[in-house]
Amino acid sequence: MTLPSRFFLICLVLLTLAAPALAAGPYEVSLQAYRTDDSRVPVLGVLTLTPAAGWHAYGNVQGPSGFPTVVTADADGSALTALYPPPTPGPDPVEPSLTVELYDGPTPFFLPVQAAPARIKARINALLCSATTCQPLREDLELTIPAAGLPRAEDQAWWGRYLLSVPGAGEPAPEATLETTPETPPTAADGTAAKSFTPRYFSPGLEVHTLSKAAALAFLAGLILNFMPCVLPVITLKLRSFIPAASSVPRQQRQAFRAHNLFFALGMMLYFLVLAGIIASTGMAWGQIFQQPGAIVTLTAVVFALSLSLFGVYDLPLIDLKGKAAGVKHHPRLESFTTGILATILATPCSGPFLGGVLAWALIQPPKIIALVLSCIGLGMASPYLAMALFPGLYRFLPKPGAWTLHLERILGFLLAGTCVYLFGLLPTSEYLNVLILLWAIALAAWMWGKWTDLNQPALRRWGIRSAAAALVAVTAVFLFRPVEHRDPWENFDMARFERLLGQENLILDFTADWCPNCKFLEKTVLKPENSAAFAERHGATLLRVDLTRHDPALMALLESLGSKSIPILAIFSKDRPDSPLVLRDLFTSGQLEEALDAELQP
Repeated sequence: MTLPSRFFLICLVLLTLAAPALAAGPYEVSLQAYRTDDSRVPVLGVLTLTPAAGWHAYGNVQGPSGFPTVVTADADGSALTALYPPPTPGPDPVEPSLTVELYDGPTPFFLPVQAAPARIKARINALLCSATTCQPLREDLELTIPAAGLPRAEDQAWWGRYLLSVPGAGEPAPEATLETTPETPPTAADGTAAKSFTPRYFSPGLEVHTLSKAAALAFLAGLILNFMPCVLPVITLKLRSFIPAASSVPRQQRQAFRAHNLFFALGMMLYFLVLAGIIASTGMAWGQIFQQPGAIVTLTAVVFALSLSLFGVYDLPLIDLKGKAAGVKHHPRLESFTTGILATILATPCSGPFLGGVLAWALIQPPKIIALVLSCIGLGMASPYLAMALFPGLYRFLPKPGAWTLHLERILGFLLAGTCVYLFGLLPTSEYLNVLILLWAIALAAWMWGKWTDLNQPALRRWGIRSAAAALVAVTAVFLFRPVEHRDPWENFDMARFERLLGQENLILDFTADWCPNCKFLEKTVLKPENSAAFAERHGATLLRVDLTRHDPALMALLESLGSKSIPILAIFSKDRPDSPLVLRDLFTSGQLEEALDAELQP
């Protein structure tokens, strides 16, 4: 026999000998009995799970992912209470960003038995995961315990883990007390015990308990909001409000200065009144607008458009952020009013001194009180502008307009651009691409508005171009952020239906489970409803989802018939070759799936 032939024969023999071990999965399970010196637990059954290298089981309590390890047993028909060793916290093997409790390496589970001889029947349900895949485990074991001749438990390497698994291990013994049993603590909505605290405040004098104190502190808090730099657009809009009108006639300057500040303050007050009504009727919190992605996207788009105007790309029609070019028609009062509203919208997520205590008291009061307190905040914020409206002569102390205002506008434009970066960072990462596309469309529309039109054009042409620019932004926003509802084309698997359709239709089976992170990743990306519906229609296939969240012997047998004990798996059954399905294991891309479908199911 030649050397290659001998080598092949040796490999074949080794594979044959290894086949039972490979079929058993990436683990070993054993059940043994030991005697103890503790009369309360004379016999200890030990079920040991040994995952293969690189594989882990999850702890016995359900965590943020995975499936808990559960051991059940009985001795001669009497149920036994399993004791679990403490698991080790660590990163999830499949999703490292999650911290979970794991059993790694040989792990003993303890079954206290009251007497021997006895016959133990035990079952372990667990989920084993590696860095790339997961496999459910379910094993039944039996053991006959003799009356004598058992090894001593205290001499075993796992004895320390047993002591830690006993209820109350590591806790100090309770001391005797003559006090009565405390009342049952209140419970939260989810049934867990709710903690009760007696808070103490560093500045108790600032805590609010009366309406008069709330109104005074609300006014002061609103005034201080003008000087809080936490939201850059507010500073930008405030600075612009102090630039006096360009008229050289003193009387006209006073009138323009008074009108600007009066309508600026009026816009602020109106916003606070509307905000009071919304909070009183919906119960929203102060600044909660920044918790809504839709609101953040809108604010980002608005601030970006404002920054473009300050760089001279175009002139805003209703918001007074920069000086108007000669000959450009504008409405100073309306512009001041809308600018005041915008400044307040961007400022209200701020929190300053006195505001926390005021809102903590006010927001649990009746709607009328909420409206009154928020109106006082608005009045405080608008008070500097009302004061300047009452004393328009203050404009004489402000710098005269000149070339420096152009540089100020550019500086404010960069501040607004920086605010866009801040707002962008508040968004979920899934929205980044859509928002960048929207901002690109806004930039193009602003360029069309400012550079493609001028006052020398006919009004119809000018407003036609501007309407097209506005439509570009609107259509882009609707297309990117439209609510898309796709009917999930995947149907729940039914064995009888599967057997009936096999060979009659093209079938695609997706094996998944709630404890399988990779399965959920595929469902959110490659197998999302719109993609699945498209390839189901293209290939005339019926989509069936096999849920292995709970152990089902028939479904596990189906999985094993495809040559696997782990998921995710996707099987493509062609009606022309129903007995030879094409299988995709673990993670796969949309391109790989399309290639497999095209090869197996000719459209």
